[in-house]
Amino acid sequence: MKANEFPGWEKSGRIRVVESGGISKVIVNAQDYMQWESGDEAARRMAIVQLYACGLGRQADLARAFGVHVNSVQRHIADFTGHGMQGLISRPAGPKARWKVTARVRAKILVTVLIEKIDGLEAIQKRLKEGWHEEVSLPSISQVLVENGLCEEQPSGNTYDEVTPGELFSNEHGGQLSLVFDGERQIHGRSVGCEAIKDDDFAHADQASENHLTGDARMMRDYSQRQRVYLDILEQGDYNAYAGGFLFAPLLSRGFYLSALRDVVNIRTYNGYSLEELCLTLFYFDIFGFQSLEDFKRVYAEEFGLLIGRTKSPSHFTLRRFLHAVRQLGKSEELIDKFALGYLSRGAATWGVMYIDGHFLPYYGTELISKGWHGVRKIPLKGSYNFLAVDERFKPWLFLIRSSAEDLLQKIPELIDKAKEIGMKAGLSRERVDNLIVLFDREGYSAELYRYLDGKEKGAGPRRAIFISWAKHVDKWIEQLSEERFDKTVSVTYEIKKPEEVKYFETKRTMNKYGEIRAVVIQSGGEKQRAVIYTNGTAAEIGAERIRAINVRTLGRGKSD
Repeated sequence: MKANEFPGWEKSGRIRVVESGGISKVIVNAQDYMQWESGDEAARRMAIVQLYACGLGRQADLARAFGVHVNSVQRHIADFTGHGMQGLISRPAGPKARWKVTARVRAKILVTVLIEKIDGLEAIQKRLKEGWHEEVSLPSISQVLVENGLCEEQPSGNTYDEVTPGELFSNEHGGQLSLVFDGERQIHGRSVGCEAIKDDDFAHADQASENHLTGDARMMRDYSQRQRVYLDILEQGDYNAYAGGFLFAPLLSRGFYLSALRDVVNIRTYNGYSLEELCLTLFYFDIFGFQSLEDFKRVYAEEFGLLIGRTKSPSHFTLRRFLHAVRQLGKSEELIDKFALGYLSRGAATWGVMYIDGHFLPYYGTELISKGWHGVRKIPLKGSYNFLAVDERFKPWLFLIRSSAEDLLQKIPELIDKAKEIGMKAGLSRERVDNLIVLFDREGYSAELYRYLDGKEKGAGPRRAIFISWAKHVDKWIEQLSEERFDKTVSVTYEIKKPEEVKYFETKRTMNKYGEIRAVVIQSGGEKQRAVIYTNGTAAEIGAERIRAINVRTLGRGKSD
């Protein structure tokens, strides 16, 4: 008698589905094939499709093993063939898209709330019907307000009459989240820093909104319509890794960052992004500490894009190509001068004292460029020099990027000429421009440079600047000086350090290839360190106390060689 002829015994198929401990498992030819959590309908359908695709069972066999109709098996196979895994996932019944509340209707709802200041869903619905001839249901209006952060989402069971538009500019924090800017100036029209991220369709609406703002709400005028909506969403608990970047919107609107770039860089759009959007990306790129364009790959593009008013930020490829296009314009020096003029004109930098120094910038790329000396690592490296000029309060306002083959001695005259030209454009008087005081460290010690600044390189001529610098090769002389010679004292004040008492006396020295020069000999510190400061300024133009104060605050105590 054959085995399948025993009474009550039924031959098992090649494919079996068993369930145990909340896990469903497919067994094919007595071997485990696939398992999933019981109740996961998408995984169950995927198992049917994969078994059929691999030729392990016919549609009838699969229907029998999984306990479904053969038509269901056919439908699963067709859905997977046409739509992939998404076709196997069950979706709720009803419209699959927002077919009723179009962008035009959404805009009319927002204008009614934000511009016309109409509160209450029924009042908004009535205004839409009478003024715009639009029939919109209360649930649709409520959904638009919730999505744009204008009201809180109501729990199920609440009536729509209880929903009212939220306050965009509430003062519940008592002004603790406000930024106050001294010397605030009125911005006419749209804010300078937000032009790239405002919708032209609502330009008139933004102006109308500003007319209604008073008190603490005035700070919100520096934000675009889109930013205001998103700030309200953030207050309701939304998270954005770069939300702190919104604090810089008032700074950008009152500054000249974007306007200066527009005046010099003749690239209006690039790769789908406007010039303003790309420049704002680079601004926040630096703010959030990305080390390189390659490092920008790790940015959260969707969250970063909100800072510039786009759904996503530009990729690092786009930024790299954009910067290459800017470099090909050959306007780097013009752009530097434009920013320097803006700093002086708007009082961001102060004229009078200019400290000049050079800093080595290592280069780790593949291009063949000259090597320079790294002052910290004490080794030669490929790179360039950044020759920087700052004012008396250490605010940088002018710089030059040059080859490492050039040194500070060559760049000091160039920076002085450029600074004086910019000073004249900023409206300074000729007398103030000519009385510029320039400081540099021992790298600028040179009789030829001193004679050039005095206007004596080709005979008698007008002085170009008052210079202050450390002397070199005076070790033996200052060590032989008696303590009694230091008969004067000056108190040097710092930004963060305690005031320091410094002893000094004034004399004349003879410098080789230059002649007689005014010298201020100082002694400071517990170890009574001594140094000499040279200057071509007279006592009436700049006193010894002033020389010592501004020299120590920037160049330190210095060394004599």
